[in-house]
Amino acid sequence: MTTDYESIFIVRPDLSDEDIEKELEAVRALVAADGGSIISEDKWGKKRLGYAIRKHRYGYYDVLRYSMETKNVSKVDRHFRLNENILKAMTVLFDGAAGRNLGAPKPAAGEEEGAEETGADSNGES
Repeated sequence: MTTDYESIFIVRPDLSDEDIEKELEAVRALVAADGGSIISEDKWGKKRLGYAIRKHRYGYYDVLRYSMETKNVSKVDRHFRLNENILKAMTVLFDGAAGRNLGAPKPAAGEEEGAEETGADSNGES
């Protein structure tokens, strides 16, 4: 069973455009090699970091949304940790992938009525 994930990672800014694209392609190829599929990719570009990471004040941001089996996600995380050109990375479950929006949870009908009655009693108004 495949699950949807989102990885955001920061690539070193001192790499050439071709080298940055090679790093991005390596991550895409790693996802595809393990039977995953890319849902979308957002290239945020070069941004200033909130704090220095390995003496870098800027980084190239990329957000990758993909679907793959849970057992294979550790391979992607391992690639992020061991690659010296990737400054920082984070992978999370993505609940809104592929057009599915969870939306806000709807309270039960009994909860709405109970909240109104409780509020009136606490103010001393009847």
